[in-house]
Amino acid sequence: MCATRVPGVVALRHGESARFAFQRGKLAEEGFVLCWGGSLFAFANSCPHWSVDLDLGTGRFYDSELDRIVCRNHAALFHPATGFCDWGPCSGHSLERFELSLEGNDALVQIGS
Repeated sequence: MCATRVPGVVALRHGESARFAFQRGKLAEEGFVLCWGGSLFAFANSCPHWSVDLDLGTGRFYDSELDRIVCRNHAALFHPATGFCDWGPCSGHSLERFELSLEGNDALVQIGS
């Protein structure tokens, strides 16, 4: 397990996110930290339905009208605190969620192997 630093996340407001890159083995991957309900949550930027980026490169993961993380490829909807898909082609599955801790203004996101 390794930790990835995501700078400045304490400044995020409700619904805002910060993307980050990480290595897992030899693969370069991406994740995001989302502020929701006054808490921070970290997930892999990968739809469990088809392993594509959720945000299509826009950095926008959360839809305030739906109160859900949205896969911009398949319109799947995920609960912001758990990553559980409650609508769409991957219903019943979840985003990969990472543990995080704060260090000053930054998050340390724990990436599993």
